[in-house]
Amino acid sequence: MSDNSATCECQNNPAKSGTPCADWCGKDLNEGRIVGLFFNPPMAIARVGRAKKPMVAYRWKVDENPHRGVQTMIEPALTLEPVSVSANGHPPHQLELSKPDKVTFKDRKGRVRPVAPFFELWARLQDEKGELFVMPVSEAFLEARRVRLRDLHFTVTAANRKAQARTKLASCAAIAHKEFRADQFKLHKLDAISPHTEGEVPLVRPDAPLRLGNVQTFKANASDYNCWHRLDQIRLRFTPGKGDSIGPPEASEALASPRLPGEFEPAVTEYGNIHKMTRPENRILSSDTPWLGYNFRADKTPKWPTPMDSYDGARVGSSNGWGRIDDTCDLQIEAKVAIKGQLFKAKARAFAGPPDFAPDKRPMYSIRDDLEDRELPAAELDKDKTHREIHDLFRRIFETASLFNLDQRRDWALEGNAAILGAQDSKDPDWDEGFSPRLGPKSMRSDDKPYAELVPEYTPGQGDTVEATSGHANRLPYTMVVQQVHARLADSPNLRAFLARRPDRVRQLVRPPFARLADLPHRPGLQKPAAVADRNSGQSKTSDQKTGNGSEELRYRDPRSTLDQTYDMRMPPYMRHSMGVPLSISRRQYNLLMDFLDKLESDPTWR
Repeated sequence: MSDNSATCECQNNPAKSGTPCADWCGKDLNEGRIVGLFFNPPMAIARVGRAKKPMVAYRWKVDENPHRGVQTMIEPALTLEPVSVSANGHPPHQLELSKPDKVTFKDRKGRVRPVAPFFELWARLQDEKGELFVMPVSEAFLEARRVRLRDLHFTVTAANRKAQARTKLASCAAIAHKEFRADQFKLHKLDAISPHTEGEVPLVRPDAPLRLGNVQTFKANASDYNCWHRLDQIRLRFTPGKGDSIGPPEASEALASPRLPGEFEPAVTEYGNIHKMTRPENRILSSDTPWLGYNFRADKTPKWPTPMDSYDGARVGSSNGWGRIDDTCDLQIEAKVAIKGQLFKAKARAFAGPPDFAPDKRPMYSIRDDLEDRELPAAELDKDKTHREIHDLFRRIFETASLFNLDQRRDWALEGNAAILGAQDSKDPDWDEGFSPRLGPKSMRSDDKPYAELVPEYTPGQGDTVEATSGHANRLPYTMVVQQVHARLADSPNLRAFLARRPDRVRQLVRPPFARLADLPHRPGLQKPAAVADRNSGQSKTSDQKTGNGSEELRYRDPRSTLDQTYDMRMPPYMRHSMGVPLSISRRQYNLLMDFLDKLESDPTWR
């Protein structure tokens, strides 16, 4: 090795000889031709919080205990901790590696800890044989190529465009833009203002910017060299805002809706308790903008994204908004450096959202599932791997089912069905006569055949009603049933036996996903949607499931169809997608599950 190579602890520690190490271990820092730069991760989720110290790293693990059953738990993981190298505790900071004893989501004062992700800079290189490999980008890596650390530039743009998405005016956006060198280790504040032209009033004024968080780079720490945890690698950290509500001076106190959660349309003449909307120091937005007083029903132009009540004031009184925004944002990160006359760039994104509702539970449908559904080919069947994936999916379904209030979701969804289809009386048990699955008070009741089985037996006193009747021993009857049913299916032997014994039941109960654009009929309602194709045989699968339009094919859904926008008890029951339509598992998950059921039926060795 030349003087430009980095020595890992596995190289100079005899006790660790033979320990597998990273592919780049022992390579010269100037070895190979740079093909490109990239960030890892390319996309990350940040979460706002008022605590000064961000969350430590942790991982999920599955705990199978004969007394507690199957459940997901969290455990601490290796965490990067910024440590000041100055006497006063200010920047610059170096990173040190530690493993916390426990995971806490709030500090001692009860403030939520923010989630502040790191972005590592990597180089993709090509050796003399034409093979590609990767290497961490560090100051030593740049110097080996006759580039200084200060020649590496970062550009970070953070934006909150929620108000702009409604008003269609850029002057209602809040945008922060920072450019800095990699050797500027201070905290770079992301102070956002509203872009505007002459005659426009900016929502966020330059003299009162909106803080969307900060970003920071770190001084190299080569004292504890390890190929797997390179503390000399160039990293950028994004720490999001506090989770504050920001508004104009008018957004001080407001009336809350008196209606219970789940009631679909609150009356405009009823008012609830007065509550404080913003802190006095956060009433900094301009009043003379279209965002103050915004009304979703002001014109007939499309209002995306849905749902319409994603702004304050949508469901109370006159439905006029109070002109508030928050300090969540989307973030774009770019690194660029010129090496041997060639400019290289790397990009990454981050999204700052609210604190996780249940960080020790896994969602059945995540951003990862959505990306895999878009980018990856269909999952191939493999006996061991597919069993694990299906079991993991049902465990995640149980974790999701254990968090949401099915009584409230059923109430909300059935009232919404009546509004969508123009029912005269949403409480009439027979207004949805002829539909299967049922869409009104008989949904998930004994008349909802062949879908409802266990719920009517477990809730005999509920009757064909929209609102659940709570008792002293069972305050959320539907919620308790769904948790009991899915708790059994989270156990591997129980799930395996159920899927092998009743595959048609699973096909019937799982709501199909929406079709791809290429599979949609050109004339909805007059042509049949795409049937679910069996990849192995190429034939369409059929079942005895009937939909509202009389089709007997187990099919994908069409988002243009009114009936495919209604909610029923198919799994996941009554849950809403972020676009305001009934939720399903991803198309990739659905296809894998259907193929798995086919295999269980046709191949005894899989059972």
